[in-house]
Amino acid sequence: MGQVGILLPTAAPDAQPDTAITFGERADAGAVHSLWTIDRLVFGNQEPLLALAVLAGRTRRVLLGTSVLLATLRPPALLAKQVATLDALSGGRVVLGVGVGSRPDDFAAAEVPYEHRGSRAGELMQVLRLAWSGAPLRHEGRYYHLDVGPVGPRPAQPGGPPIWVGGSAEAALRRAGRLADGYIGTSSGGPEGARAAFEQVRRAAEAAGRDPGALTLGCLVWASVDDDRERAHERASAYMRNYYPPNRAQVSPWSLVGPPDDCARVAEAYFAAGVQVLIVGPVTADVEHFDRLLEQVVARVS
Repeated sequence: MGQVGILLPTAAPDAQPDTAITFGERADAGAVHSLWTIDRLVFGNQEPLLALAVLAGRTRRVLLGTSVLLATLRPPALLAKQVATLDALSGGRVVLGVGVGSRPDDFAAAEVPYEHRGSRAGELMQVLRLAWSGAPLRHEGRYYHLDVGPVGPRPAQPGGPPIWVGGSAEAALRRAGRLADGYIGTSSGGPEGARAAFEQVRRAAEAAGRDPGALTLGCLVWASVDDDRERAHERASAYMRNYYPPNRAQVSPWSLVGPPDDCARVAEAYFAAGVQVLIVGPVTADVEHFDRLLEQVVARVS
């Protein structure tokens, strides 16, 4: 059986300023493996690294991750320092999930080119690892040009936190295989879609001379637990319409939507397909819904 992480619902329509803390403390006391945050700039969610920094001091056990961080919106040396600080504060509990993004307004707001964002992200990952090594930050690449001394502090994890890559495009799968420690799939293709995508990641790793067996497979799925299936689906649909553009606002049939038994069966199907960390995103910041998710789904499948 795999592990269950929780995507904090900081982008839910009913999110409150203390939602991340409330959910984080409940998760840390339960069977949850990790806590994750989303990243948008032109949206009402909290800044993900700041939210995780608060949770580093309010939790003791769970890993702290981003699913996913739009890393190229931040200068690489500054990002390296932020993530290393978070890793040190949390005692080495950070997983850095990186994605390229699909909304031009986020890039416009950060004054970063939207074009070539994928190859830019790949180069940034290399800069991060160099910075976390403690060596002088000397890098001459296509997008980044750095020649400075070491950027501290050193992360708690030797070599820095593991980097996972999210996305479903062919380029993202190849990037994950060449450069990352793990891959975060989506629920759009269901368990078999996640398995197939990860096989491409593993082939890319092998082609790059890396050990495919060392990679971790995660998958992000949305959750709306309710004995009334129609009500559960409508709540999930409301979240999708609020967060995603119309062409991506559909509720996947492979989401955890409906009664607890149904949700648990879908979660178990992902684990059977090889998913090691199932990142479950509640579609509401309602605490009673979260407690039911923890007690009747997460505790059962973890």
